[in-house]
Amino acid sequence: MSLRTRLALFFALSIGLALFFQGALSYVAFKGLIEADLDRSLLFYARALAEGRPGPRGEFAFRLVQGGTRTQSPGFPDLPPLAPGRYWKEGWRVWVMEAPGGTLTLARYEPEALLALSRFRLALFASGAALTLAFALLATRLAGAALRPLSRLTEVARRVADSQDLSHRVPPEGGGELKALAEAFNHMLERLEAFLEREKRFTRDAAHELRTPVAAALAQLEAAEAGYLPPQEAQEAVKEELLRMKRLVEALLVLAREGRVTPVPLDLAALAREEARAFGVPYRGPETLPYEGDPLLLAQALRNLLRNAFLHGEGKGVEVRLFQEGKDLVLEVKDEGPGMPEEALKEAGRAFFRASAKPGEGLGLSVAKKVAEAHGGRLELLPHPPSGLRARLRLPR
Repeated sequence: MSLRTRLALFFALSIGLALFFQGALSYVAFKGLIEADLDRSLLFYARALAEGRPGPRGEFAFRLVQGGTRTQSPGFPDLPPLAPGRYWKEGWRVWVMEAPGGTLTLARYEPEALLALSRFRLALFASGAALTLAFALLATRLAGAALRPLSRLTEVARRVADSQDLSHRVPPEGGGELKALAEAFNHMLERLEAFLEREKRFTRDAAHELRTPVAAALAQLEAAEAGYLPPQEAQEAVKEELLRMKRLVEALLVLAREGRVTPVPLDLAALAREEARAFGVPYRGPETLPYEGDPLLLAQALRNLLRNAFLHGEGKGVEVRLFQEGKDLVLEVKDEGPGMPEEALKEAGRAFFRASAKPGEGLGLSVAKKVAEAHGGRLELLPHPPSGLRARLRLPR
């Protein structure tokens, strides 16, 4: 059953129940008015009997039972003995009341009142059914108009699924939740489109970068086979290309991770100090600093920043710093090299981006950025006046 039909049925059922209760209340009120009027006339009739004067207009009758004596007026209906109370009996309105030594039964023949009640019930049922049907048809049209933005969203989702074209968008019409849903759907498509574009570019660049060392190693081997290159020299060159490919594959594996880490307790100060010692640069920071993260990934990210500082910063004034800034821990590698142009700073975190013609795979900063993001932080690249670069891993505690 479609959502439109469900909404229409829901509205129709709600209207039908409201009409039913309103009709029931109206019928009870109308019946009460008629019965109250008839009961008043029976009281007038009783008083007239007691005072010996003519009764009110209409067909009235009575029956008085006292002890074993029964007295009744002509035309009294054939009624069995009844307990005190008020009844409808075959067109008669009957009121049985207690009297000294027995009961007094007053009756008025008023079939028109019962007929009026019956017609009123029929009118209520007929009008209620007609109105419910009319509202059901109206609700179907209104539900269709109200759900039109949802139908367009469904149509666009189907077109995207069939064509795999993420450029389709839903017009953000209407208001309220449906407009918010359309905007959220469009935003999701924009994110997916951007993600797919990044994946395509990453795959293209990765294929290109992996092909380069393979081609270089193959060329060295072919040169050695042809006798243009000594075998020892070719072996060294091939080994260098294979090591380059190994670094590329390791970096690609880090970038291919899903951005989640399994944090373990570690001493971030000890990790930074050890990497600084391995590169022969000073470390400035606390002696110990507890942190929860992935030590292998953090060490890899720090090594990449240090390699960049030596490669592009020419190894001038390189040092590792660790400090707390606000609620974040900052692991910084600074150098006093030529630094990086402002435009290059914006692209530096992108995979395979190279700010200069110096050798490298263009993945070091991308891996560092990925590691920082996997820990809930980010990579910051800041100028280091008067010259140089400060590369920071900002990690939330």
